[in-house]
Amino acid sequence: MSLSLLPVDDRVSVSGQLDPSDMKEVAAAGFTAVVNNRPDGEAFFGQPKTADLRAAAEAAGLQFLDLPFSGPRATPDQVRAFADLLAEGDGRVVAFCKSGMRSALLWGAASLANGRSIDEVLHGARTAGQELDGVAELMTGLAQAARR
Repeated sequence: MSLSLLPVDDRVSVSGQLDPSDMKEVAAAGFTAVVNNRPDGEAFFGQPKTADLRAAAEAAGLQFLDLPFSGPRATPDQVRAFADLLAEGDGRVVAFCKSGMRSALLWGAASLANGRSIDEVLHGARTAGQELDGVAELMTGLAQAARR
C-alpha cells in the first residue's frame, strides 16, 4: 500500500490528507469507513473538497463520516459521533486530517468516551507517531462531555 495509514489500535488508523483516488486502495486494504477531520478550504490549494472525497469513498463501498474541526477544537458531538461509529461494529476505520494529529485526538477522545484508559490512548497514539500527552486533559474533558 502506498498510503501512509498509521494504526492507533487494532481497528483504527490515522493519516494525513487522503485524496479521492485513494479510496479504492483504502477499501482494498480492508477498511470499511473513512472519517474526515479537515474542514473544506483549510488549504489554499491541493486540498480536495469533502463532496469529492465522500463520492469517491461511497463509490468504493466505504462509509464516510465528515467531522471537520480546526486545531484541537473538536466538539463533544463530534466525539460522540466517532465513538458511536467505533461502538457500532468491528469494521476498520481510517481517520484523516492534514497530518493525522487531529484525527488521533478525536480517536483518543472517542476511545475514552467508550471506556478506554488514558494510558491505552496515549500509547496507541505514540505507535502512530502522534504525541497526545499535551492534550490528555482536553481529550478527557471531551470524552466526559460526550458521555452526557
